[in-house]
Amino acid sequence: MKSIKLMSLIVCAFALSFGTANLQAGCCDDAKKAGKECSHKCCVEAAKNKKTCEKCNPKSDKKEEKK
Repeated sequence: MKSIKLMSLIVCAFALSFGTANLQAGCCDDAKKAGKECSHKCCVEAAKNKKTCEKCNPKSDKKEEKK
């Protein structure tokens, strides 16, 4: 019984840590971390207009949309 509880605890902890890590970064953030510029066509076009690509980097917070 203890092994089942331990295994379920490990699985839940792994799922939570993996799920929250992937929510934060977009393709442009990943490229900046690598010291490069994003090479997606939509991101390059948005960068020319001094904006971020809405397709690849959707707004995650509703408060940002109201601004």
